[in-house]
Amino acid sequence: MTDHEPDLQSTEALRDMLQSLQRHHEGLKAASVQTQKLLDALESLLTLDAEADPFPRVFASLRRVFTFSQALMLSQGREAEADTLSCTVAEPETEVGCQWPLTPLLRKVLAGRAVATVPTAADLAAGQATPSWLYLPVRVREHRGILALRRGPGELGFSRDQVELGRRFALLVSHALATRFAHQSAVRSRELHELAERLRHSEQQAQRNAELLHHIVGNLPVGLVVQNGRQQLLLSNAVADQMLPLRPGEPLDEAARRLLEPGPGPTGRRRRADVLEREVQLDGGRTLLITSKPVQVFDEAMRLTLLNDISERKHYERELAQRAYYDELTGLPNRVRMQAIVARALEGRPDDAPVALAFIDLDNFKQVNDFYSHAVGDALLRAAAQRVCGQIRPSDTLARISGDEFLLLIDPLPGLEALPAQIEQVVDSLKQPFHIEGLEVLTSASVGVCIYPLHGRSYEALRRSADNAMYRAKLDRKGSAQYFTAAMGEALTARMAMEQRLRAALRDRRFIALYQPKVELDGGRLVGFEALVRGVQPDGTLTLPAEFIDLAVELGLLDQITALVRDDVLQALPQLRARFGEAVTVSLNIAARQASDVAFMDGLTRDITPDQARGLMLELTEDALVAAERFQRRVLPLLRARGLRVSIDDFGTGYSSLAMLSDEIADEVKIDRAFICQVHQRPRSQSILRAIESLCGALGIAVVAEGVETAEELAYLRRHTHIRGAQGYWFARPMRLADLLAQVHDPVMPLTRPLSTLSFESERRANEPQPPST
Repeated sequence: MTDHEPDLQSTEALRDMLQSLQRHHEGLKAASVQTQKLLDALESLLTLDAEADPFPRVFASLRRVFTFSQALMLSQGREAEADTLSCTVAEPETEVGCQWPLTPLLRKVLAGRAVATVPTAADLAAGQATPSWLYLPVRVREHRGILALRRGPGELGFSRDQVELGRRFALLVSHALATRFAHQSAVRSRELHELAERLRHSEQQAQRNAELLHHIVGNLPVGLVVQNGRQQLLLSNAVADQMLPLRPGEPLDEAARRLLEPGPGPTGRRRRADVLEREVQLDGGRTLLITSKPVQVFDEAMRLTLLNDISERKHYERELAQRAYYDELTGLPNRVRMQAIVARALEGRPDDAPVALAFIDLDNFKQVNDFYSHAVGDALLRAAAQRVCGQIRPSDTLARISGDEFLLLIDPLPGLEALPAQIEQVVDSLKQPFHIEGLEVLTSASVGVCIYPLHGRSYEALRRSADNAMYRAKLDRKGSAQYFTAAMGEALTARMAMEQRLRAALRDRRFIALYQPKVELDGGRLVGFEALVRGVQPDGTLTLPAEFIDLAVELGLLDQITALVRDDVLQALPQLRARFGEAVTVSLNIAARQASDVAFMDGLTRDITPDQARGLMLELTEDALVAAERFQRRVLPLLRARGLRVSIDDFGTGYSSLAMLSDEIADEVKIDRAFICQVHQRPRSQSILRAIESLCGALGIAVVAEGVETAEELAYLRRHTHIRGAQGYWFARPMRLADLLAQVHDPVMPLTRPLSTLSFESERRANEPQPPST
């Protein structure tokens, strides 16, 4: 070796070292470039929107690192043993959905190795151009996949460095996706947690609602049963279990099935088209109200049934019905119930199937109440009802329709010839003594009988006919029976018509006073008048009191009529005074019942002024003064305090009593016409007349003779008595005020020629007999 050989070796070593450094530098430079590409790719992946698809960004990042003609993402299903891979993402997209067989090569990639394919020796020998593939493993949590990059034939294959770079890129992609999915998982976790909380709250609410529903159903005051479409029991509450009874989980027994059967049954009724309601009687007297309704719950047909124990309500309904339709005292049907019974009996009844209706009225029942007591009267009503019930058949019906009035329906009526005996049996039974509270009470009953269809075809018509026949029995003979006749029907019709006319006349104030003069017998001076009421018909004709007074008393209308006459008299008084002098008086008739009625007398006289009282005389009948003590103690002081005088009308024919004269009740006595008629030919009447005249003269009571109609009667009074006043047709008939003022101009009336011969329009008939004073 020469001296130059060490230098040469040193130079070669230095050159190798420099080349090595250059290669290392170039490697570092290439690695730096690759690293920068990987960082850019990572940044691109990390800035990916959480909701965006990540793989388009992955493929775009790949192109910064590699050149390739096709990129695929192959995913393995959840089944690890699957023998295919599915292309989920591709660029271009034509390969999406293709299935790749899981070859051993691809299994290695799934295991975590980056693999590149190179042409085989056979391909090179055959001169075939084959594509190059780079398979990179990608793993995100439990999911595994392969990122496959393809280069076409004629392109360079993937170098070892590129394989390493691809492996590193795949690792970055796995981490980037893991980070992204971790963020999504956190968001999803929060969402899932919130959803779980909502579900838990909903479940708790549902549980609470279920418990609340269970509690409500269990505490319902009515029974609840739910059945399916096959009538099988699905649900029942405790009340229903106790009523039927039901056993949860056990099949329905026969009794329960019959009760829950949806058929209407004998007492069923529909409240609506789909709601059926029926009442069922159970053993022990209980009553169930069963209401059922079909329902559709989701796709299943069901039937809801409510069971309501209405036993107590039915008990109260029976009590109310008893009170509403039955008499509390006797237990008999009342008027309303009897009307329904009769109407039902007559409905559709043929004419050849008669029934009888009897109206029974106890005689003098008011006296029993007044004399004994109302307790005894009530006991008498009960005993009378029991006695009549003992005389009739089970098919007949007895009802109490008012205080002492009963109705008896005889149905069926076997024959008209048997009816009198049956009615007479009832009448006779009520005449037998009643033993009440140690007392023997005797009474009787008046009975009116009518027959369907002869006397009416309705309850009201038959009741009126029987009532009318009963009143005829009372008038003829109490304690007897009368059968309705056509004449009674005509009288009833006339009475009803008269009642309507009377009420209409009172409404229209069609009542007036006619004035009949009272004359001094010495010189004929006109000293007063008696006001006599008349009804005025719509055509202007007058109606006598006998045609309406009794009916007015019965209907309670007499007080109003008397008030109308009083108003008429008070209006006429100034004109009468102006024509006949200030001393003239007018007598106003007061009925017996009115005279003892303190309230009526007070109201009648309250507004009369002292000046009017001087010209007014209240004319009472003797009947009104029977209860003289009451009249004298309560009514008379009231009249005296108001300056009113009292006249006794029709004296001598009623309950004449010297006490009425001695007690200073009367200021005037009017002797009844019965003692004046033909007095010149009747010595007994003359004696009575002298006695009355003498007694009244001694007591200072004025005397007026009523009903003077002939010259002989007038002559006798003037020659043989000291009676100073007279009244009658000899002097004048009752006249309207206008007629009186038009035809009587002189206060002194001629005693030789009666004014009654003049033509007056005050009365309907010129020669009618003088009516009783009213």
